[in-house]
Amino acid sequence: MHINSSLIVLVTALSLIACSTPTQSDGMEELKAQYDFAVSDTASITKIIISDKKPATVVLERTSSGWIIGDGAPVRKDAIEVLLKTVSQVTLKNFVRKSAVPQVNQRMDVYGKWVEVYQGETLVKSYIVGTETPDMLGTYYKMNGSELPFAVYLQGFNGYLTTRFFTSESLWRDRTIYGLAPDEIKSIEMSATANEGSFWRITRTTADAKAQSSERDGANWSLEGENHQPLGFKRSQDLFSAVSSIRTLKYEGAIIESDNIWAKKDSIFSSTPAFTFCVVNAEDEKLVTKGYYKKADGILIGEDGVAHQWDPDRFYAQLPDGRMALIQRYGWRNVMKTPWEFNQ
Repeated sequence: MHINSSLIVLVTALSLIACSTPTQSDGMEELKAQYDFAVSDTASITKIIISDKKPATVVLERTSSGWIIGDGAPVRKDAIEVLLKTVSQVTLKNFVRKSAVPQVNQRMDVYGKWVEVYQGETLVKSYIVGTETPDMLGTYYKMNGSELPFAVYLQGFNGYLTTRFFTSESLWRDRTIYGLAPDEIKSIEMSATANEGSFWRITRTTADAKAQSSERDGANWSLEGENHQPLGFKRSQDLFSAVSSIRTLKYEGAIIESDNIWAKKDSIFSSTPAFTFCVVNAEDEKLVTKGYYKKADGILIGEDGVAHQWDPDRFYAQLPDGRMALIQRYGWRNVMKTPWEFNQ
């Protein structure tokens, strides 16, 4: 009797499968399309637009020279790589309970990031990236125009994905300040305001900029003081190293309106800078970065046993384009020197 019952269940199941209609199949495909968020071929992606309800929008576009943001500035390589990985590998984690759908949708409407992915001029995906799931291991996604949200994740990643879809152009922008090669530079100069006499200038001694780019010994650069008087130096390679570092000189992070220190931006920029650094490019354009003292976080005791008021390793900076940022002394170590250090 038990065997007969099992046979009846099996036959019934097979009959249902055999009799399934194209309409039922279409319904399953329609449901699947609502959680098919991934674009596997990232090489074909030409543009990604991310927006929120602040309102704020960032447009990321692929060009022959790399990814750029709306104003043409290069995009941070690490940030775009993480975004493309997320866009291509996001997968369904689980469905959302029916009772939770209204609350999830409400939070997505307030805190969501609207994402559009293009291949050429074709919009291939349009969805909303919402908040994290209760276990903090997934993220709510929803196709634009759909009512059903889904919990998604990246295999091998324990966390949520919302933070990868930021809308501030400053945070997407590549952190390279100058990006100039030696053959694009006429001179660099440093003026440390706090220490009188701590001015130096490294200037080209040949008019042939192209020839200089291949001379790794730095023989065509000289060190001089504020009044163009020659200053002694021990190794010409140190001068070339300082000039070469301009290509990759970076800031640590941009300071934007949501940061607490932003409210003090004007007062910081109106104070006396700790140093002023200037690069003169091949077109005689002066590109100036000013560094300002940053208060130490907590109590910082120096080697002399005295508490330091200012952070010795980090500075606020006014970049050549006027933006505010943080810079690290270590990253600037090749140019944050006194004239005497070139003679040691």
